[in-house]
Amino acid sequence: MMSRNTAALTSLVATRTLGALADGAMLPFVVVWARGIAGLGGVAAGVLFAVQAIGEMGGGLIGGTVADRWGHRRVLLTSTAGMAVGYGLLSLAGAPVPAIALFLVAGTFESAFHPTIGALVGGLVPDERLEHAFGLVRVGAYAGRIAGPLLGAATVALLSLRWAFATTGLLLLVALLVGTALLPRSTPAEDDDKSDDKEENKEGPEIPPGTLHALANDRGLALLVLGGGLLSIAFTWWEADDLVLVRQQRPLTTTAYATLFTIAAAAIVVFQLPITRAIRRTTSSAALGVGAALQAAGLATLSAAASGYPVLVVAVLLMAVGEMVYAPTISTLLTRRAPRNQRAAYQAALSITEDVGSAVGPTSGLALGTPLGARAVWLIAAGLSLAAGVLSSAQASRPPRQQPPYPPAGDGKCAAGS
Repeated sequence: MMSRNTAALTSLVATRTLGALADGAMLPFVVVWARGIAGLGGVAAGVLFAVQAIGEMGGGLIGGTVADRWGHRRVLLTSTAGMAVGYGLLSLAGAPVPAIALFLVAGTFESAFHPTIGALVGGLVPDERLEHAFGLVRVGAYAGRIAGPLLGAATVALLSLRWAFATTGLLLLVALLVGTALLPRSTPAEDDDKSDDKEENKEGPEIPPGTLHALANDRGLALLVLGGGLLSIAFTWWEADDLVLVRQQRPLTTTAYATLFTIAAAAIVVFQLPITRAIRRTTSSAALGVGAALQAAGLATLSAAASGYPVLVVAVLLMAVGEMVYAPTISTLLTRRAPRNQRAAYQAALSITEDVGSAVGPTSGLALGTPLGARAVWLIAAGLSLAAGVLSSAQASRPPRQQPPYPPAGDGKCAAGS
């Protein structure tokens, strides 16, 4: 039979996969739906993404704190339910105000989704298997990214645009049921905390500090987040602006552009776990440096996009390998660095790097591309990635500053509890 922790990790992988599948089923059709059904014409359709990002960034600053205080399992299930309702109800929305409000609500709930999954992985998996566990979660996420748009396209073709959002809501409800059934109410690490701190909690529980406190008091964490933000900005220039920028260098159809993302995602699904096994004896410092350098190499290769489509394939594969090395390593490093009852706060700090990239990347990439040209943008992006690698690698090699031992959250029960 499957052990409790194995079943719990399986449920986290399934939840992450279903979340990515739900996102993929909806996102390609948001702009078309906004203009045709929700009454958001022209560039106003972009407001939906803006309010979603605002909800995620604002909620992310407090989501980790809430999860550490009220329980990782409880907050993960609540955030999944909130996303299911928010995105699912978009299938009924037909006016700008409810559409914008629902995107804001769903984005706020989503801000706690990823950090709590990371915190639960840290509580369920032995230290020596953390990289493998985080790699497994990433495999699930990218499998969902591949299948999601195909599912969404089939739903729209067979039913209607509204059903893309209904499908997203249903997939998230399935994720909620999986988590409710399989996630334990406690984790081994937090059971140890409960036992160790039983005497210390007689005077009452102390609320653990949150993400802002961690960033302000752990300089290494702040610099790791800064390095991740630089890497995210550089990657977003490719992810969001590539179609416009590469067309300055060579003709590129939207189908060819989308195929590049499918190639990268498929490579991650196939090679993430073998690469994770290959680097398991590598130090975090070296892995972060190598991962960022590979992304830099991929971005620099884009400067030669005029040479042909195979050059673009090589570029995206280099970036995908860099991501396979960097992402599980940084998640593992922050899990080990965080006090046990601040794991969600530290994972929320990591999620800020993606929010920074989403907020700053698309606009800045196009702003630089107009006066400087695409080749210059790719070389600048490569430089940012190298700088991020140096910064992250340097911080990973330094031990974290000792922090006061905060007692477990709540009434002495573990933070994963319901």
